[in-house]
Amino acid sequence: MAGRKSKKQTYSQQLVGMATVGMPTPVRAVATSRFGSRLLLILVPALLATGILTVSFSGGIPQFSVNRERAEAVYEQIATEAPRAAAQLRQYEPLPRR
Repeated sequence: MAGRKSKKQTYSQQLVGMATVGMPTPVRAVATSRFGSRLLLILVPALLATGILTVSFSGGIPQFSVNRERAEAVYEQIATEAPRAAAQLRQYEPLPRR
């Protein structure tokens, strides 16, 4: 019989799976996918570090909130810094190929 093998979950999937226990099944399925779990483990700390995402605990339950003003400020900063950084990169000589 041709059975479907179950793939072993990665550590990031296991970690996100534990963190999303109370979430609805469709959201949890996307968050615990191979791509979704890696994306969450990269984006959430970045959003927390920039102040866009904040966590507050009420009664032992974490509550997340998004600061839209901060998100717009970070977007504006990136929009002004990105062209300048790209121009600086264009000034460097490319490395010789082997």
